[in-house]
Amino acid sequence: MTDTLIQKLEEKVMMLLTELDDLRFEVQQLKHENANFKAEKNNYTKRLQELIAMLDSAEMVSQAAPEKNAFELEAMQGPEEYATV
Repeated sequence: MTDTLIQKLEEKVMMLLTELDDLRFEVQQLKHENANFKAEKNNYTKRLQELIAMLDSAEMVSQAAPEKNAFELEAMQGPEEYATV
């Protein structure tokens, strides 16, 4: 009877050790995936900041330049170039 209990205990311990190894492996995979997501987030954040800066600079340029009417544009560009605007 004691041998049977010891054998069952050994089986449970082995099963738990196997499960522990599997969980450790899963944790490593999730850490790697998390690092990739953080890098991707940083890349998108940087791109978004660059786009916002571009929009801000375009807005400043458009605010600084007075609006031109059609006659002023034609005088500046010539009639053939104005047709493509």
